Amino acid sequence: MISLCVLAAIVGGLVFRGRKKLTAKLTAKLARKPNISAHIPELLDILLVLIRAGHGPATAVAQLHYWAHKDLYKPLIQAHTQLLSGSRFADVIQTLRIDLGTGVYPLCDILLSADRDGLPITSVLDQLAYHAHLERQRMQDVAARQLPVKLLFPLTCCILPSFVLLAMVPLLVNSLTVVSGQLF
Repeated sequence: MISLCVLAAIVGGLVFRGRKKLTAKLTAKLARKPNISAHIPELLDILLVLIRAGHGPATAVAQLHYWAHKDLYKPLIQAHTQLLSGSRFADVIQTLRIDLGTGVYPLCDILLSADRDGLPITSVLDQLAYHAHLERQRMQDVAARQLPVKLLFPLTCCILPSFVLLAMVPLLVNSLTVVSGQLF
């Protein structure tokens, strides 16, 4: 009985400390920038559809905000308004490059060269989209491999003690009552 009380106190202390850490992590997660690189494959797919529909690079970029993920909406709507106000396409792409980060550098370079040179870019965008999808799949595989390690703590702290309480304790109590009945 004393050991159960000590165990309950230890678990209570860990839960209390864990709540503090959890609230700190949630606050940090809310303050973090959105993961833009996770949405690059969809952005490339949307851009490919717009380019294949006959739009030029500038008009395709101007329409991306309609179908892009909500994390990308703000920079893309800003690019749309800059293009509507008459800004140069190269300046808009440089701003978009700064806003979205390193994940879109190849895309921005391709769009700038296509606008400058007038070359078709569908095959290059196909290759870029293919590699972006492979990279996302690789990252998901890494996350899937880390899952058993993350699930190890709940398994050892929740399921195994409940197994002991439900399976082993009744056997132990039954054997002790049989032994004590024979002794008396």
